[in-house]
Amino acid sequence: MRLKLTILALLCAAAPTTAAAAAAQDWRFCVGVSSATHESVITDVFVSSADSARIEHRLESFFRTKKGRSLTFQCPRGDADRTNAVNAQTSALKFNQLIGFSVTPMPAADLSAALLGEAQ
Repeated sequence: MRLKLTILALLCAAAPTTAAAAAAQDWRFCVGVSSATHESVITDVFVSSADSARIEHRLESFFRTKKGRSLTFQCPRGDADRTNAVNAQTSALKFNQLIGFSVTPMPAADLSAALLGEAQ
């Protein structure tokens, strides 16, 4: 439980709190999870100013229609500093491995296809 709180704190600490910050280009990543199959998919870090909910919805739709899998995605708001996003991504990866989920990287081509048409 303590590790879950630590991961949540890391993700929240990276989240901007102002409307101006939300419009900025941020480095971020996304994690898709299926509790039923104990698997997770993690994207590489990427730059985007799009709303997290829109990105999550597009990734969920992509996996449902193109891969035939139901995953729940979370795309925490990133940071202007790529290093901070990579550190948060690494923490998420380690956490998913710690709880026994298989972790698969999401290929850049799949990420681009899922977000096609989104402002990245």
